[in-house]
Amino acid sequence: TTSYFERLKYFISITDPTTLLYSKNEVEAARDFLRGKKSDDTTALQINISKMQQIVDAAVHPVTNEVIPRLFRMSAIAPVNIPIVFAMLSCPSSNIAGTVFLHVFNQSYNSACNYANRSGSKQSDRQLLTAYVLAVSSACTFALGLGKLINSGPIFLRKYSFIIPCLATSFANVSNICFTRSDEIMSGTTVFDHAGNSFGVSKVAGLAAVLQTAITRCVMVPCSCLLLPPLFMSGLQYFRCIPAAMNPRAKLLLELGIIYGSLQAALPASLAIFPQVIEFNSSDLEIEFRNIAKPDGGGIIHKLYANKGL
Repeated sequence: TTSYFERLKYFISITDPTTLLYSKNEVEAARDFLRGKKSDDTTALQINISKMQQIVDAAVHPVTNEVIPRLFRMSAIAPVNIPIVFAMLSCPSSNIAGTVFLHVFNQSYNSACNYANRSGSKQSDRQLLTAYVLAVSSACTFALGLGKLINSGPIFLRKYSFIIPCLATSFANVSNICFTRSDEIMSGTTVFDHAGNSFGVSKVAGLAAVLQTAITRCVMVPCSCLLLPPLFMSGLQYFRCIPAAMNPRAKLLLELGIIYGSLQAALPASLAIFPQVIEFNSSDLEIEFRNIAKPDGGGIIHKLYANKGL
């Protein structure tokens, strides 16, 4: 079992945006080299082993062994979100069509990230399309509707208006990931022993994987990015680190920089809360996973594991 700080170090490594600089061929060559396979692409072999491991951990799905598209890796979330945030900050609230488009675009990107970093199970094209439509529509409904609902509600709710964006974003992201990874909840995810031997799929493990991911990436990360930047900006203004009559464009760039820093820091810190591989007592899973004999005949398996996804 790893400690929080060991996991934090690992997730800081795989969320490093510099890992995006390596091509798919370089990633595949590094992956094959680390597995002891001969690679035809020698360009990836010009870097050291530890860097290869970092690149592979950041770019290759641990269960499917597929190379995750660059834009949907954990290391791309912070850089990709900055243009989206810039567009949202620049779009006037009176532009309903633009606001709706940006929310749909944002939640479509979230849905793609959620699927690319799932626990490992695959969906049919029909299942994937259905999950996408449900995920994006429900998420946008929460993101757009919850704020308006509360603003038109009792006065005491408006006193806590700073919480509204956190609630709306959290509900939107949780609904997105639950629908995008609904097959893990409904059908289960693969469980395996310490040697990697698979013993089937478990709904209990699938639900735990989705819930832990929702708590960390869909609640803690966005809330950190919504709460921390205003605190930083208020602190800078309080200590007069920025001029009162600051150029609006310069102020916007400063805000975007703080948002980026908050997101880049909050992402690994939140992901590290739970291990990427969940450990289960076999007695806590479905009945078919109890009293499973070890492959070598050395007794009963008491611990099974599942990839949580990110």
